[in-house]
Amino acid sequence: MMALKGNSRIHWGRVILAAVLSEVAVMAILMVIMAAYRFLIAPGRTVAEYDAFGELAGYYVAPAAAGLATLFGALWVARKLTSAFVANGTLVGVAAVVLTGGLIFVARPEDRLMYGVSFVLRILGGYIGGVVAQRVASRRPTSIATLGEAG
Repeated sequence: MMALKGNSRIHWGRVILAAVLSEVAVMAILMVIMAAYRFLIAPGRTVAEYDAFGELAGYYVAPAAAGLATLFGALWVARKLTSAFVANGTLVGVAAVVLTGGLIFVARPEDRLMYGVSFVLRILGGYIGGVVAQRVASRRPTSIATLGEAG
């Protein structure tokens, strides 16, 4: 997908798609954990017990899952770039925070700290994804001609 601006080095379409997909990944991870708990680990419990477990899983798992999902999203965005790796990666994290930022206002007061942690981990995951992509790109040959000269 091309950048929105002709000479922009930010690939906004990919950045936004990666942010959305990172949030979808977090929800999928939580659903798998809750289904595994309900059907494999603790079948036969009450709805209230499953709800309580779901809240705990969301509280403790979602921030880490969000950071990792954003990291992988940033790697996906930056995989074909030749520059601005860190900027694109960090923007994936920022876009993911913008997508979910409003939730902090409707969250229970005791959950707001974890939302803040999640937001920081998303931005950090995007930044780290950009840094890793930049390091990987610096080690790969720039063209086929360069491959022929190296051998």
